[in-house]
Amino acid sequence: MAENDTQTTVIGADSYFKGELEFDKTARVIGRFDGKITGKGELQVTQSAALKADVDSSVANIDGSIEGNITAKDAVKLNANGKVKGDITAARMMMAEGASFFGMCAVGPDAARGGGNPGGAAPQQGGGNQGGGNQPPQQKK
Repeated sequence: MAENDTQTTVIGADSYFKGELEFDKTARVIGRFDGKITGKGELQVTQSAALKADVDSSVANIDGSIEGNITAKDAVKLNANGKVKGDITAARMMMAEGASFFGMCAVGPDAARGGGNPGGAAPQQGGGNQGGGNQPPQQKK
């Protein structure tokens, strides 16, 4: 039997999956998913889907809801019914009227190569003065 190039992994409408999902070509979530999704191809999140997951794929096509961070090497497509609560890092992003997005975003070729840092803040370094900033020591009275 010849391998079908249009293989799609599907998590059905009546399904709840908890854990880690890895895919090569296309994955479509219609039901609920909690965990982590990693793929080389396109992740399709349908209108009825609800994800609490971090996503790393080439393309994320979102019609449902995702609570978690999204990293897309190519593009994030946030369609009119799509909802994202989390940070997005992608080479390209399309957001339709009616879509909902709450988080920070890094978009562009540099972001897709791993240089993206939503919010533009420098990464935290250990060993600093936690909570005190650069305030002088308090003097005794």
